[in-house]
Amino acid sequence: MTAQVGRVDHPVIAVRNLPAARKQYQKLGFIVPPSGRHQEWGTENLCIMFPADYLEIRGIGDPAKFLAGVDKFLDKGEGLYSVAFNARSADESYAVGLASGLAIEPPRHLNRKLVLEDSVLDLHFKTVMLDHSLFPGLTHANLCEHLTADTLRQPDWLNHPNGVVGFGRLVGVVSDFDAAEQAYTRLLGAEHVRREDGRIWLNFGGGADIELIDAGEARLRSDAQSNLGDSYLASATLLVRDVALTAKLFETNDVRFQHLGAGTLKVDPADACGAHLCFAQG
Repeated sequence: MTAQVGRVDHPVIAVRNLPAARKQYQKLGFIVPPSGRHQEWGTENLCIMFPADYLEIRGIGDPAKFLAGVDKFLDKGEGLYSVAFNARSADESYAVGLASGLAIEPPRHLNRKLVLEDSVLDLHFKTVMLDHSLFPGLTHANLCEHLTADTLRQPDWLNHPNGVVGFGRLVGVVSDFDAAEQAYTRLLGAEHVRREDGRIWLNFGGGADIELIDAGEARLRSDAQSNLGDSYLASATLLVRDVALTAKLFETNDVRFQHLGAGTLKVDPADACGAHLCFAQG
């Protein structure tokens, strides 16, 4: 038995200044909807939507409330901070995970209100927190059940000028491959965990996969971030319709990037609020 973890629902980038992040991600060619606040928490966010997943940019709205570790992460810097996995049923995932002996917290209800020009979107979620030992290499992780999935994606938010259609891969750094393999086998099931020489692959049957590497490989890829310790979420790859057009948009908008070959561009983290992001031909 596992916690019935679904596909990657949305990675999260933590930032200190949400309005500035909004402008920066618009410069990267994203359609960025208005910000919304979690009513029960002290966090505020921007959610950049794709057809089957999305990118959350999260900041602090009310430091007196629960912040889910964003404040502690920002003490070290901005960047990729968390991964939320989809849960078909948060209650079921919690019950099954608990029965499996996993360190897992009861579901919490979250409400986010998004003020548009002519309406207010009332979005509801259930989130399940996981013990840190269950997700080495991801910095922070949780399960998320969308209760208002039909409201979450507005058609006008999906056609991004940079051509992004969704996530293809997340990369995490781990220091102990044996411990990581055991942890993810418990959380996901052995059929979703594949170990190779020098890396571990996590596959969810759809959406982005996850590659776990060591610090040496992260240095070779220029993804090492020593300020985050020896286990952290290092980078993410977004898939685009036409990588040549994406590169042209970056050049027009003075976004610093490099060509990695094989139809992949890597943006300077300083131009992505500290996040290590690649854009690859989908």
